[in-house]
Amino acid sequence: MNRSLSLLLLLVLSADALLVFLLPVMVYAHTESLAWSGLAYAMTWLPRIVVTPLVGNAIDRWGVRKVSVLSDVLKWAGCLCVVLMLRAQPGPLTVTVLGGLLSGLVAIGNAQSLIAYEKMIALVSRDVDRDVNLLCRIDQLAMVTGPLCGFLCYGAGVEALLLLAAALYATNALCYARSRMIPDNRCAVAPEVDGPGPGNLRLILASPLLLSTVILSIGNNAFDGLVEAGAVSLIDRAMGLPIEYFAFVDVCAGICGVAATVLYPRLSAALPPVRLFTAAASLTITASALMILSQAYLPGFLVLYALNIAGRVWMINFCRGLRIRLVPVERLAGVSSLMVLMNQGVLPVVGMALYLFGEQTRSLSVLLLAAIGVGVLGAWRVRAHAGPRPVTDSRPCMPVDGR
Repeated sequence: MNRSLSLLLLLVLSADALLVFLLPVMVYAHTESLAWSGLAYAMTWLPRIVVTPLVGNAIDRWGVRKVSVLSDVLKWAGCLCVVLMLRAQPGPLTVTVLGGLLSGLVAIGNAQSLIAYEKMIALVSRDVDRDVNLLCRIDQLAMVTGPLCGFLCYGAGVEALLLLAAALYATNALCYARSRMIPDNRCAVAPEVDGPGPGNLRLILASPLLLSTVILSIGNNAFDGLVEAGAVSLIDRAMGLPIEYFAFVDVCAGICGVAATVLYPRLSAALPPVRLFTAAASLTITASALMILSQAYLPGFLVLYALNIAGRVWMINFCRGLRIRLVPVERLAGVSSLMVLMNQGVLPVVGMALYLFGEQTRSLSVLLLAAIGVGVLGAWRVRAHAGPRPVTDSRPCMPVDGR
């Protein structure tokens, strides 16, 4: 993939990661309540349920450029709106709603950025595995740069960091609008693009392998959502540390995630793909279970979460490569967005569960165990369905570059 496109992806994902750090801290700082944080987290993902399938279909129909520019403009406007509202000294409920809605906009935009890059890989990549690993590396590196920037600049205030994110979104939108390196959707034989919904859903349900990756991602996303929504409270109450230390959760995970992408080519050369996936699943499950026992100790919690992310990076590379090879390129963004919706539809449930039960003793541990159980089921199904046969590349056509 083109280096400039990769740098632009890092830019926009870093802005997303900055807000992923900032907005939960903003809500908790104003409310000091795990329940309110859970409500904000539920609001983060509810808009995504409606919009994500439309985003993928829009990329298939209108191309990467137009949808990417629109996404960045909307996130830029959202940051500015929250800055204006914060200057009016809102109450806890208003801050929770603002944080939830902007987080939802960021979540939708983040999905759009990753799906768009997947689409470009399918259109122009000459080495899918290498570029899938690069995509994952950029995603993990953004988990370091965004939260680290937020931690170092937190003293400047929430409004300053929101304006910084807005500036990054504006820069990315301008670059995408003017760049000639964005590949076109056109193919030698242009297929019809179905609308979002039944056709893409049938394709997913008809493939046991794709459906199994969805189950796996549901478990992983539920666990990650519980950590993201509950870590600020753990840091404040169980660990007795300043809440901005929440940044280190994503920073440590991102550093380990980047290291995992560096190791991935060597491991994939040394081990068969399914065996590497099995090892990654075992690492993730073990680290996740041990995290429940180390909730009061920041160093142990961070190390185990980082190992969890490393295993998940290898699983994501495996599953993303399968999806790019199994799904026809003209339907890839639509199918990917629907799978993202199915994967992350559990996150509003996670948020509401924390809102209803978050203040009860051991509720977080019970929810984490349930998420691990779903992940174990998904990993077992992927291992069972991926083992018997190789996956071939189904991309039907070569792209035409240009505007």
